[in-house]
Amino acid sequence: MEDFEDKIMKAKEKASERNFTQSVDLIVNLKNVDLNNPENRFSEQVSMPYTVSEDTKVAVIGDTLEADNADMMISQDELEELYDDMTRAKKIADDIDHFIAEAPLMPDIGKNLGPVLGPRDKMPKPLPPGSDASEKVENLKQTISVKVKEEPSVKCKIGNEAMPNENLANNAETVVNFVKDNLPMGVHNIDSVYCKLTMGPVVELM
Repeated sequence: MEDFEDKIMKAKEKASERNFTQSVDLIVNLKNVDLNNPENRFSEQVSMPYTVSEDTKVAVIGDTLEADNADMMISQDELEELYDDMTRAKKIADDIDHFIAEAPLMPDIGKNLGPVLGPRDKMPKPLPPGSDASEKVENLKQTISVKVKEEPSVKCKIGNEAMPNENLANNAETVVNFVKDNLPMGVHNIDSVYCKLTMGPVVELM
């Protein structure tokens, strides 16, 4: 991980200063992976050691779930209105990163909003009615989407340039380990790993 820290520091040094806080992105390139085999493709929410973005938003769907830290609460009545307003449903799906819903609502959500949420990998995480969803909300704010689909690579944000290099290195290592554990030949399927700032050049990590 110390090697990751040094190289992330170099990525920061090589990037020109901008008038906004740049994100730090990770690219993991794969080799010798048959993506025509569905077992070699994955899309998972992975919990990071350090918060990647303070802007991550979570919505809670249902009348009985409690979550003071949710960014949006959607009642059952509002949910049913969304079924008839796909334009608004798509806007919410684009604005919100994660959804939590009362488990009994999941069949209707899947039937009516599946075409909107499914392609965005944002189908809700179910919880029993009456649950305190606060902890789940907090956990989801710590997660990022890590996926391999049509292209033999993983691209994800692991933080921003204001974060300590050690924290970014920990997040990068978490992603690399997750990818490695989900490949048929582990680390032997990883061709290269790079990081970069939003407007900066790529720097090889491994």
